[in-house]
Amino acid sequence: MPPCRLEAMPTRHAGRAMGPSSAEARWYAGTRVPIPVPPSPELIAELEVLVRAHHPLIFFETVEEDRVRTVLEYLADRVGLRLFVWNPSTGLAMQGPDGGRPVGTEKPDQCLAFIEQSALEAIFYLPGFPPFEGAAQHARVKEIYRRYFRHRGQVVFSAPSFDLAPELEPLFTPVTLPPATPEIYHRFVSAILQDIGKQLPIRIDLSSDDVTQLLGALHGLTFFDVEKLITRAVVEDGRLDRSDLPKVLDAKRRIVERSGLLEYFPHEHQLSDVAGLGSLKAWLRKRRASFAEPARAKAFGLTPPKGLLLLGVQGCGKSLCAKAVAAEWSLPLVRLDPGNLYQKYFGESERNLRRAIQLAESLAPCVLWIDEIEKGLGRGENDGGTSQRVFGTFLAWLQEKKESVFVIATANDISNLPPELLRKGRFDEIFFVDLPGQQTRARIFEVHLRRRGRDPKRFDVEALAAATDGFSGAEIEQAVVSALYTAFEESRDIDDESILAEVHATHPLSETMREQLQALRSWAHDRAVPAE
Repeated sequence: MPPCRLEAMPTRHAGRAMGPSSAEARWYAGTRVPIPVPPSPELIAELEVLVRAHHPLIFFETVEEDRVRTVLEYLADRVGLRLFVWNPSTGLAMQGPDGGRPVGTEKPDQCLAFIEQSALEAIFYLPGFPPFEGAAQHARVKEIYRRYFRHRGQVVFSAPSFDLAPELEPLFTPVTLPPATPEIYHRFVSAILQDIGKQLPIRIDLSSDDVTQLLGALHGLTFFDVEKLITRAVVEDGRLDRSDLPKVLDAKRRIVERSGLLEYFPHEHQLSDVAGLGSLKAWLRKRRASFAEPARAKAFGLTPPKGLLLLGVQGCGKSLCAKAVAAEWSLPLVRLDPGNLYQKYFGESERNLRRAIQLAESLAPCVLWIDEIEKGLGRGENDGGTSQRVFGTFLAWLQEKKESVFVIATANDISNLPPELLRKGRFDEIFFVDLPGQQTRARIFEVHLRRRGRDPKRFDVEALAAATDGFSGAEIEQAVVSALYTAFEESRDIDDESILAEVHATHPLSETMREQLQALRSWAHDRAVPAE
């Protein structure tokens, strides 16, 4: 194998090549290497329909400006239109060998004025264009819409977030930029390695499986981030091998977490660490293969599982189960706290949810854990309809999602959950996690004693389990921890008596919230599957 190449990967081509050969490789902002990014035929077809249907105002909500630009180069060639690209230093510039620059279009107002007055049947791409402000700009945008609706011309915007006044929002058509395919990432990584290999000797030691894992780890990242990750991994020791895969995953975790919307969890628990919940475990194990091999499952007539909803008493293992499933299935685990989505500005909360979903999909296949879903996607009051819009966005994605994201939502209070969420088909199954039975409580004592360096055989775990009727798993754990604190202060080890003393001093939730627990059990009786 040549020292600066990535192992070959079969490439699949769909349909004829689109666009000019000059669009086969572009210099991306911030990168050193030319990267081939042929857009998907489906995206080009969608945009071509919008051109023919006279949709004059388009926006992409993305940071990848150059990918959008390449897409528009293909589109312009396909539909036979000129392409103009704007930036604040040079203004508008027509792309191609005969390109020219309309004078005085550097400022946003000047650029919009030229587009309005010229009414050219062309595609104008305005990446990073500042938000429209003031009545004059709003009026100009409306006039552009009216004039360009008469022919095939389009004005295309892209930005990480695109804020529109309510009066302008109906004029714009949003288009989603799909993630790059594994083949595209493969070409890009190969180009990076070739470029580095011109400057220093490097060695690539990756099997075909390693390459597949590497491309999976890079899935969903921007090309700018990919170049940073690969360059750092290679420059550190002059090699790219399987020992770099954990480094790439760790770097991707930091990229995901810097959004502030998702939290990345390392694997710390297996399903064997979860006491009880036999029915839930059997359900998960039965569906593991269909989620891991979606193509084979589809050929067999199965739809890969979408996710499940865990209802139940606080402290009974719902969150632990979400963590254990990810480890058992060898998938990344990210946690979404719905409370982090909400912002005071109109539309920002829904945009945060879409960003969180895009981040989760960039990790696919993965497990998305939505903790206490009722707190963020429940029935909100006096919030101007924000919670309903966020909830609607989530339901639409859950129903139609195509990426392999297995959703595990947990809830403690079903009274705040909208009935639409509980309808069959939203989740594959709804499980009710009740207080543990005596055998499960004994197992919980064993787990927590062993985790803290004690041999469970030294304790009468059956007697401890009998004494903790009505305790949750979290309350059992706390009894063990409290006994350890007492024993540590008294310079002795714990025993059955010290644990029982803490048990007798505890008032479990089954006592303090007896009515709520009974109501939850009554609701779940005919609506959910017992997890035990």
